[in-house]
Order: sequence, then structure tokens, then C-alpha cells
Amino acid sequence: MLKLEHVNKAYNKDHHKVDVLTDFSLEIEKGEFVAIKGPSGCGKTTLLLIAGGLLEPDSGEVIINNENMYQKSPEERSMFRAGNIGFVFQQYHLIPYLTVLENIMAPGLAKGVHVETDKAYELLERFGIAHRAKHVPGEMSVGEKQRVALARALVNEPAILLADEITGNLDEKNIDIVTGYLHDYHQKGGTIVLVTHDHNTAEKAEKIITL
Repeated sequence: MLKLEHVNKAYNKDHHKVDVLTDFSLEIEKGEFVAIKGPSGCGKTTLLLIAGGLLEPDSGEVIINNENMYQKSPEERSMFRAGNIGFVFQQYHLIPYLTVLENIMAPGLAKGVHVETDKAYELLERFGIAHRAKHVPGEMSVGEKQRVALARALVNEPAILLADEITGNLDEKNIDIVTGYLHDYHQKGGTIVLVTHDHNTAEKAEKIITL
């Protein structure tokens, strides 16, 4: 499902090279639930962005469903993501002038398909934010935004979910709701790569990778 081969990525900071990933390789099978842990600054988010086709590595290959992500043009990568990958960003990246319902249905526009309103409402109900459907992100709490971002990532029923710290801003009740949905998605054959600092959330994965 997902293979990273000899990936290298470095940043230039104040004229100094900072190596983030060095000769990094990883293979995740279809239907696996993998958690990635490690201290802040060790490259977890960089790894997730590279895996999702959002940040080109300096060298190495990223293969998803037997397709080389960085042999595609940016436009081709965007279309591939829309059809195959659900991405939950640590900073949410909700569209500020769209309502919650519109934000959740937005990935369908990129995929070129109509997202059923009932499916979007089903996710809102599941995550306890149906009453926020007509609100814009600026009117919501941090935890509510986190749940909207997850609903948006899942509405197209992607083959693989890449999630960055999706429980970091949730209380215990909502952590249980979100991890319960992840369990259901995984049981239906979904592949999950989850970056998390939360030990309890990581323990729900089949495999834990520490950077």
C-alpha cells in the first residue's frame, strides 16, 4: 500500500543544513494500522507530508498502490490524493469562509464527484458536531475543528488515512469517539498511518514506529 525507499530530506536553517530524514525506508501493507511516535522535531510530520505526496523528498521514492508519487506532476499528485488518500493536518487547514458541512464535502470537488450530503451528516453525527453544520471554522473550538478535519478526510472513504496528531486537542470522551471510528475504518480494510504523542492512541495500532 505504501512504501518509502531510501528517502532523504533536509532543510536549510540560517545557512546550516538540518537533516530530518536520512536514508529512511518503510513499508506498510494494505489494511495495516501503524502509529509513528517520537520527540518533537524528529521528522514525524515531514515523513507524513512526504508519504502523502505533499512534500517532495531530496532523494528516494514514495510508492502508493504501485504508483510512484514523485514521478507525477503536482496536478497528477493532487488528483491521486483526492481519490486515494485522506489527510488530517495538525493545523486542520479548514477553509475559513465555508461552513462545516461545506468543508467536509470539499474533497469531492477535487475528486470530481458529488459527495452525498447524508454521508457528510453521518460523520458529523458520529463525531458529535452535527449541530455545527452551518457554522464556519472561526466559530468553533479547537477540538471541534479537529473532528471536522477528520470527517473531511474520511468522507470519500479513502484507501489510506494519514493523520497528524488527531487526538492532541480532544478531551477523553472525544478521543474515544475518534479512536472508535478509526477502529471501524481499519476493520473495513482501511490503512492508517497515525502520528501521535499519545501513548494510549498509539497502543491501538498494530505496529508502532519510533523516530
